Amino acid sequence: MYLRLFILSLLVSVCAAPALAQAPAPPGTAPVQTAQPVLDLFKKAASWRWEQISRDHIRYTGQAEIEGDSVRFFADQIDVYTDTSRLEATGNVVFAGPEGRISAERVEFDLTDSTGIFHQASGIMSLGPTADRAPFGGQDPDVLFYGEQIEKLGDRRYRLTRGGFTTCVQPTPRWEVTSGKVTINLNEYAIARNTVLRVKGVPVLYLPVIYYPIRSDERATGFLLPTYGTSLVRGQAISNAFFWAVSRSQDATFFHDWFTRTGQGVGTEYRYIASAQSSGNARIYRFAQRETTFTQSGVERILPQSTSYQVTANALQTIGSNVRARARVDYFTDIVTQQLYDQNVYRATTPYRTIDLGISAGTGRLTASAQYLRSEIFSNAAASSSVYGSTPRVTASLAPQSLFGSQVYASMNGEYAYLPYRSLNRGVVVSDNSLARADLLPSLRVPLSKLAFLSVNTTAGFRTTTYSRSLNAKGTLVAEPLLRQYFSVRTDVIGPVFSKIWDTPESAATERMKHVIEPAFNVDYVTGISNRTLIPTTSGISDAIVGGAARFTYGITNRFFYRARGENGLRGITREFVTLGVQQTYYSDPLSSRSDTSYVSASGRSKGIDYSPLALTARVSPTAALDATTRLEYDIYGGGLQVLTSGVAVNTLRAGASMNYSRQHINKAIEPSSYLSANSSLRLFQSRVTGTYNLSWNISQGYVQSQSIIGTYMAQCCGVQFDFQKVNYPVGIVIPSDRRFNFSFVLAGLGTFSNFFGAFGQR
Repeated sequence: MYLRLFILSLLVSVCAAPALAQAPAPPGTAPVQTAQPVLDLFKKAASWRWEQISRDHIRYTGQAEIEGDSVRFFADQIDVYTDTSRLEATGNVVFAGPEGRISAERVEFDLTDSTGIFHQASGIMSLGPTADRAPFGGQDPDVLFYGEQIEKLGDRRYRLTRGGFTTCVQPTPRWEVTSGKVTINLNEYAIARNTVLRVKGVPVLYLPVIYYPIRSDERATGFLLPTYGTSLVRGQAISNAFFWAVSRSQDATFFHDWFTRTGQGVGTEYRYIASAQSSGNARIYRFAQRETTFTQSGVERILPQSTSYQVTANALQTIGSNVRARARVDYFTDIVTQQLYDQNVYRATTPYRTIDLGISAGTGRLTASAQYLRSEIFSNAAASSSVYGSTPRVTASLAPQSLFGSQVYASMNGEYAYLPYRSLNRGVVVSDNSLARADLLPSLRVPLSKLAFLSVNTTAGFRTTTYSRSLNAKGTLVAEPLLRQYFSVRTDVIGPVFSKIWDTPESAATERMKHVIEPAFNVDYVTGISNRTLIPTTSGISDAIVGGAARFTYGITNRFFYRARGENGLRGITREFVTLGVQQTYYSDPLSSRSDTSYVSASGRSKGIDYSPLALTARVSPTAALDATTRLEYDIYGGGLQVLTSGVAVNTLRAGASMNYSRQHINKAIEPSSYLSANSSLRLFQSRVTGTYNLSWNISQGYVQSQSIIGTYMAQCCGVQFDFQKVNYPVGIVIPSDRRFNFSFVLAGLGTFSNFFGAFGQR
């Protein structure tokens, strides 16, 4: 990137040569036949003198100036030799163009082949209006370069000898790159030899040969700046990356990480964008870990030798106009590696791996899809795991269609799935409860009310499900097919809705306010299922339906709106700034309460109940910058507050913060679980200074799971970024705690990167 700017400066000399070759003769001069081709150099002359030294030699002195179509050329003295088509300029030589300028003590230029040498040259060039100003500290994105010699070797080829360049355009640059020799192919690449990166005049990095990309589209192949890190577990770390701009719509990055205590890792990331609806990325990483001994809190721990792989991928691809394919892969071969090294707290503490592939298509009212999903969740480090998913799942549905022009709408849904459910111990299958299931559900929907303040909808369906396996009288899964059938009907009522609107002339912020009260009621009934005790329970929550039972759910929601006072006669925006809702469910069969997904506490309930907890939801969002939500479930049977989740987010131009808190105490015999996560960010001085703080706190177990601080500082042309993270995983991890630090320079115009494990908050 920096050399690209340097090349822009050399472009000025490229433009200058043809401009000089077409300039007219100085005014008031006598025609000299042998010198006429050279006299045609001048298009405009300022204050200068000229004399013909010999038949083939003309000299211009006294602040000579030549102006081309978009280039100006200044010098104290210019000598033109007509016999060899050569130009020599000395004393305050300047080439100036729209991109910048080059200054030199002396220039020798061949007007025939447009080659030449600039002696003791320097220049300043601009990246242009499209350049990102943030890495330059909000200043103009310029580049300063210099060299003992700048040679134009031919068409689009240049060489810089014993010089350097920097984006710090100031008397004392904060950083610069110096090189013994740089060979440049315009808009392709530059090869620099004997290169040293200096910061405040201090050499910090030396490389004998460096390949630099020079591309006008701002995406170019080349090495990225390395990053440095340290960790109690990994030791010192150096991460390098090479970026390959395959084309305008695809690229790849190759990673190498070296950890002094634990080993090395290599990986690659590929990204593509085929169209607005088709894009994807894939990452693969191999980590070779050597055996290492650690001592923490007086306990010696051994990290064994291993080789592990991680693969992540996401893709969405359209095929034609009606077919869409997708893929999601999050797979690792060693969960310990992920838990020890990954700096993303969610990934490090989520012990499952997934392969999810799918394709869907639609035409008219018919839509169909196919899915392959395999998920494996680990109960501890690597000893035991459970596999579940659908391998495959095929679904088809017909959208609702009016029957004979009436208000009755018919639809159809069908599905076939093979549902794996296996328990493994160190990769060996211990038990296999997998089965196949086919499901068909035709349904009718009838809207019973067309009133604006009252909505009534009734849906009825007859469901048929077949299973390849079933339970016997002892509750053991056997290879006996099973047919389940039941009829269900559901009625949803919203209303009657009451509302009140009033003006607020005394308010400077609002014009009008509105209060809406929405009562809601629904009844869900399922006919009896005679063979319910034989139905497998490992294939999904839908199979836990209790027959011969009804559920009655009732609640009320209050919504508050305001219309902001508009400016310049325009109507202001309308915003729902407060929402309060409460609901409860009555079960005719208490067993239904244990499979009601409307309540978080249902999954942890040890026995059935007649009435569900009271569920209260609240949301407050007075402006776009503030949003807060809360949900709680209160047990009316003396269990008290069973579930509480609350979150708040504040975002402004300069700062942002969010916090999420959750608490569950469903079973009295189990201690309550509480968890808090928080995030805050700060952006100052036009985003030249940024900072982020993250916290994950397991309150119930009394330890902070993770804390991290990420910061960047960008000066006019360079900066630094760093992050510090402290993690503590006291259960199930070989080495339960670690402190990690990562650091990297940021040079304007050059890209930065994160190592594969997520340094600087990236992934």
